[in-house]
Amino acid sequence: MQSRRDQVQAQSHLLGRLTAALVAGEPDGLETPHRRTTVGLLAGVLVAALVVGGFTLYGFFAPGGATAWRKAGSLVVEKETGSRYLYLDGRLRPVLNYASARLLLGEELAVVTVSAKSLRGVAHGQPLGIVGAPDVLPTGGLAGARWTACAPSATDLAGTETTALTLAVAPAVDGTPLAADRAVLVRPTADPTAGYLIWNGHRFRLTAPWLPAVLGHDGPPVSVPAAWLDLIPAGADLGPVAVPGRGAAGPMVDGQPTRIGQLFTARPADGAERHYLLRRDGLARLTPLAYALLAADPATVAGYGGRAVVPTVLSPAALARLPLVARPPLAGELPAVAPTAAVRPAGLTWCLRFGADGRPQVVAARPVPAAGIVRGGVGVTRTAHTADAVAVAPGRGGLVVAGRAGQPGTGYHLVTDAGVKYPLAGAAVAERLGYPPAVATVVAPELIDLLPTGPALDPARVVG
Repeated sequence: MQSRRDQVQAQSHLLGRLTAALVAGEPDGLETPHRRTTVGLLAGVLVAALVVGGFTLYGFFAPGGATAWRKAGSLVVEKETGSRYLYLDGRLRPVLNYASARLLLGEELAVVTVSAKSLRGVAHGQPLGIVGAPDVLPTGGLAGARWTACAPSATDLAGTETTALTLAVAPAVDGTPLAADRAVLVRPTADPTAGYLIWNGHRFRLTAPWLPAVLGHDGPPVSVPAAWLDLIPAGADLGPVAVPGRGAAGPMVDGQPTRIGQLFTARPADGAERHYLLRRDGLARLTPLAYALLAADPATVAGYGGRAVVPTVLSPAALARLPLVARPPLAGELPAVAPTAAVRPAGLTWCLRFGADGRPQVVAARPVPAAGIVRGGVGVTRTAHTADAVAVAPGRGGLVVAGRAGQPGTGYHLVTDAGVKYPLAGAAVAERLGYPPAVATVVAPELIDLLPTGPALDPARVVG
């Protein structure tokens, strides 16, 4: 009786004969059909290992001899140290940064990595480049980037308040816009006696110390840097209403003598109470704001003998007889009603968010955290208008031109994600750096001035 081992051996023998018949056409051959293939494979692997080992030993002991880098337009990077050179006039000239290399060679620049052995024996020359020029040219662009300037403040243990100006470019700074009927009373840190009312995207200078109380802004003003305040377009001065000839005798009204500068009130047929100012050329209708300014004006109070200013009631007949002055006593850009004082939420600060049209929108927002801010650098200069700290989204940056939306700009700058602007000598320089002038983003000049300034990028400055 056959055992299980005999059966397995018989099956293996049968499969071997079938394989030999298919591969070699001879089922009872003396050699295994796979033997030749196996021997050939092992021999090939052995030969390949010997060849690779030989080349490895040759490359290890033989000196480097690469010479492809010896051509104009090559930025040679030494593999072992990372040192960078420009091969010029048969010499290796160390280059300080990538921007300097692009300024010198333009788009012809080709980066070549070479071993130190291949550079052995080549003469070296003096370094080339502009100190402080960028080593990375950003490609993220600034098209559609939102610029936000904030004015955070802090009070130390001694009670001294300090303010700062921070600028965020491209990072999303969420905030609550200032409502149309709200305003913010601010004062520049450098001049605590001055006051400004921020409303409707403009700043209105207050020309009298009693104005905040009359406007309903009796709380302490917000201290802001003067550079932040200068970013807001200036509106008309907000102060006492000028009344030429104040105190002079006026016409008889309802059988009573009057004086220029006197205030009147009347109720026309619509039933709404209205206030008027008597001027030399007639009655001027007053907005609620204009009436409040006139009633609180010390000059008006003096005209009433120091007593409370109470407007005289006009009869319909007197209102119909007196001429109405078309020109309003206040500038048209001033509000008709004093805007309500805005309340800043805790932990937030007042910021200016600039849109594509370059106009600021006042928002209450949280400033960019200090961890996301890059300050200064080698060769970077600052002015009185430079922001204390600048944050640019990583990888963002590019070519900008100073100007307004819809208008041709002048003056090109390269802005990097380090928060620094680099003046360019012209449009041709932008081309050499890889930025066609047509792709430049138009940015308001006052925003560009907030960025610290790096060295001017000019090919003439690369070769010293």
